[in-house]
Amino acid sequence: MGLLMLVWFLSGVVMLFVRWPEVTAQERAAGLPPIAWSACCALGEAQPAQEIRHATVEDLAGRPVLRFDGRMLDLSTGAPIDRVTANEAAAVARAYAAAHGIAGSPGAAVAVERDQWTVTGYFNRQRPFHRFRFDDPRASDVYVSARTGAVAQVTDRPTRILNWLGPIPHWLYPEILRANTPLWSQVVIWTSIVGTFLTATGLYLGLLAWRRPSRGRGERPLTPYRGWMAWHHLTGLAAGLLTLTWVASGLVSMNPWGFLESRPDDRAEALTGSFTLGELGQAISAARDADIPARQVETAALAGRLHLMADGVRLDAQARRAPLSAPELAAVVARMGPAASTGLMTREDTYHFGHHDPVTLPVHRVILEDGVRFYLDPASGQVIRRIDGARRGYRWLFEAPHRLDFIRGFDRGPAWATAMVVLLIGAAAGVATGVWLGWRRLQADVGRTLRR
Repeated sequence: MGLLMLVWFLSGVVMLFVRWPEVTAQERAAGLPPIAWSACCALGEAQPAQEIRHATVEDLAGRPVLRFDGRMLDLSTGAPIDRVTANEAAAVARAYAAAHGIAGSPGAAVAVERDQWTVTGYFNRQRPFHRFRFDDPRASDVYVSARTGAVAQVTDRPTRILNWLGPIPHWLYPEILRANTPLWSQVVIWTSIVGTFLTATGLYLGLLAWRRPSRGRGERPLTPYRGWMAWHHLTGLAAGLLTLTWVASGLVSMNPWGFLESRPDDRAEALTGSFTLGELGQAISAARDADIPARQVETAALAGRLHLMADGVRLDAQARRAPLSAPELAAVVARMGPAASTGLMTREDTYHFGHHDPVTLPVHRVILEDGVRFYLDPASGQVIRRIDGARRGYRWLFEAPHRLDFIRGFDRGPAWATAMVVLLIGAAAGVATGVWLGWRRLQADVGRTLRR
């Protein structure tokens, strides 16, 4: 356990500067070519009366496609798409690489069902993948879903190396373990429980052995131990509470036994409502007729009325510009129930903030009378974030004590990172001295046993 906790602290230093690789929705959209409206918009045998809540139109290897409810339609023919070929995936990878400054050309497609960089359950709906290794200096890999044709993951050599020093050991993410989610979850939970127990009992024993020095004659030392035992005692006491905080909050991050599970809440759906596939077909046909220049068109319904977001520009169902007005948004928000507070927020607050990642601002914040918060995109009216009691608990029981980001003005940046490095190394020192003492004790015990 000492070795494992030492790995947690040292990899935590790396994680201050290294993130797990991921492709955000904004990055993926920026890597799309413009929609080829000239080939649009056939819905084929799709049922016009089918109700849906969200859909996206974008380009896939030179043809417009419609994504909705886990399905994909070729809008040039109306035929469903069940599989994306390697050649089509290569075109998607090249477009993404060109938009994001990845030089070189992709190699041959490699079929990947699951690997180290697509190991989590987040990728399950996109499996399998076509992986393309580019011949750029960073040896970039672009993963394109063979099911959806979307870029799912991007890594390069420096990212892959640094992740083996940071997120992978910190989260116990080696593929052989992480691929079995139930097993991985139990391993992390129970090692965190054992780590919390050992840290708490170590603190208790350290306090029992501590002796405050008395002035004058008979002055007693700060610690009754000598050598490495003294170093372990003093560093353990100095960083023990911080160590306990980090290990216990890490346990909370796993939400053991679902104690921070959010309850279902359909008020967000009440805000948007649904629309039919036939209505969507008419709206995207209007966008085609208007030749709307866009890489991606998403639906943004409000109160059951269909609107489109074309690269961030709001359109009505006739493809006319329709910026969301404050009175319109207020009328729709009223459908969610009695509100204690509502209004446009231009600065971060306690629950909507950027730490490592940029945060969307401004946002329209709605605090309902039951305390649940909704943060809405003022351009589209769509829900960006919902904060209920469970999410508040997660913020204060995991994020705040684990990242020490609860002091406004000292929650990010070079000064915060420097302080975190010092604290992590201090906590690691207390653990490292314990590991060294344990190793010496193990050697002595084994040697004694062999001699006997």
